[in-house]
Amino acid sequence: MACNSSTDVSVAALASLNRHQALWQQRTFSSYSFDLVQEKFGMTSNVHVRVNGTTIVSVIDNTTGEPPAVDAGYPTIDGLFAMAQAEFAQHSSMLRMEFNEQYGYPTLVDISSINPAGPYSAAVSNLAPTE
Repeated sequence: MACNSSTDVSVAALASLNRHQALWQQRTFSSYSFDLVQEKFGMTSNVHVRVNGTTIVSVIDNTTGEPPAVDAGYPTIDGLFAMAQAEFAQHSSMLRMEFNEQYGYPTLVDISSINPAGPYSAAVSNLAPTE
């Protein structure tokens, strides 16, 4: 069976995603916080997210120090992985990711799509365990 170059890239990208997700699942903490710059529905938000287990416990706008005026639907790190895994089933989108090599979490998720929701981008920084 022959593979074309785009298939080879997709296979390698999925393997990288799976390897980093497995690394994230091996971490020794379940509560953490991180900064998130998210572009979604044509809006950009810059927030600090605190997570306990699988639940977001707080979101603070990094520019105002207050909760965001509009809830743009912020993901956990597990949510970013789920979003990326779902994109591999889509044939009308392009996914680009970068990862933290210590914990495996995505530091960049960039989805270019012809989906009516439009493109999506998330940049994660300053992740720290909180327990």
